[in-house]
Amino acid sequence: EGIARSPEQRALRGWEWRHWMERSRSEDVAVLGDRGSYVAAVAFSTNRFSIIQEIDSMASVIRRDEVGRNGWRIRFYLEKRRRELYLPNVSKKVAETIGRHCDELAGAKAANTEPSRDAVAWANGTEGKIRDLLVGWGLAEPMSPKLMTDAGRYLGAYLDSYIAGRTDAAENTKRNFRQARRLLVDYFGERHRIKSITQADAERWRRWLLARVVKAATKEKAAETMSVATVSMHVKKTKTMFNEAVRDRIMAESPFAALKGGNESNPARLRFIDQATTTKVLAACPDADWQVVFALARFGGLRCPSEVLSLRWTDVDWADGRLRIDSPKTGLRFCPMFSELRVVLTEAWELAPDGAVYCVGRYHGAGVNLRTQLGRILESVGVKPWPRLFQNLRSSRRTELQELYPDHVLNTWLGQSSKVAEGHYLTVTDEHWSRAISSGAPTGAPIANGAEPITSNHANEKPLRNMPIDALQGLAMAGKIPPTGIEPVA
Repeated sequence: EGIARSPEQRALRGWEWRHWMERSRSEDVAVLGDRGSYVAAVAFSTNRFSIIQEIDSMASVIRRDEVGRNGWRIRFYLEKRRRELYLPNVSKKVAETIGRHCDELAGAKAANTEPSRDAVAWANGTEGKIRDLLVGWGLAEPMSPKLMTDAGRYLGAYLDSYIAGRTDAAENTKRNFRQARRLLVDYFGERHRIKSITQADAERWRRWLLARVVKAATKEKAAETMSVATVSMHVKKTKTMFNEAVRDRIMAESPFAALKGGNESNPARLRFIDQATTTKVLAACPDADWQVVFALARFGGLRCPSEVLSLRWTDVDWADGRLRIDSPKTGLRFCPMFSELRVVLTEAWELAPDGAVYCVGRYHGAGVNLRTQLGRILESVGVKPWPRLFQNLRSSRRTELQELYPDHVLNTWLGQSSKVAEGHYLTVTDEHWSRAISSGAPTGAPIANGAEPITSNHANEKPLRNMPIDALQGLAMAGKIPPTGIEPVA
């Protein structure tokens, strides 16, 4: 009301009161605005108003219709200086969105805070003159030099460059990256521009993986598609590769960042290899090398082929009964030489030639496929090959030892975490079911009904709070009503 009557109403026309700022007895300051491009800070006394400062509040978006130059001009203030961007061939809605991004970036820089992800993604996704201006104003990061090469533009070249640069990764990890690379290129194409991949494209790729046939149909079985666990592994590897592109300033954000692959655990492929089957297969192994391979996986819980084939005779500590395992996946660890394993290793050591280096003398060249040979050994004794041949040998050992030793001990011996063991290794055996069903003894001690305190805190609580009683019994115990009830006794 005071502003409307003041002589300065022409200067304040169109402004609205927004909120009060700091008020003191010496000077009252209010911020006006929300309609224009600026906020006016007004100092006022009894009868006079005066604009003492102008602060940028929102960018102005102005249409430019000139010969050969049709578009939108965006003006905003950064560090008390007016900045301007020209946007040709965009809609008004897009121009207003970009104006809000400019405001967000400028305000965050002035306040030394983090801008929103959307604003950062827009700024780092611009190109050409606009990107140069934003970089010069400190609102965007410089463009990556890789954008001028095929490795910064095309999918196949970028993935090849990433995998080649992972000199820290184990060979199995690189193999998984190469598998994910093949699936990405099969779907999108070798020369697909990586910046054109959207989140919707990423989701369609994941659905394509789930529907991908990995085993053709036969007369006995329907076709098998890729499992959720395998899809999850490929999704995780892809997210890792594209996160590097974001850090390398090739793209503003990864289209795979929000993609969920699913649970990598696949209980349907877990098998427990019992002692009877183990004894039968071990006896059918054709030579000492294969007995050591099978025993290290089944009784030692070693990963095969990486840990089994790399074990040397110098890693066997006969005196202390330990194996030194230098795992390419988890590093150095020590594992007990269990009695079943010692028998097999002793026989193999006696048969090993002079100067033998590895516990398994063969299979150290490229292209070794131990699974095929183990499958033949199983069929020779009438055992149907189980899924994940060597991993289920390792998981069977973990399940057996779980009954005898605590988690932290087994994690140290076998080189895995409790979480991984629960999701991928531990299984319920037939013996567990038999013990639960056939045992005639009670499976647990009876629990007393409040006779003794369960904890020290329980002993200090009020009795009425813990007694299992209904409402009327509680009132009776508290003396509120007679024990016989609330009706008069006849």
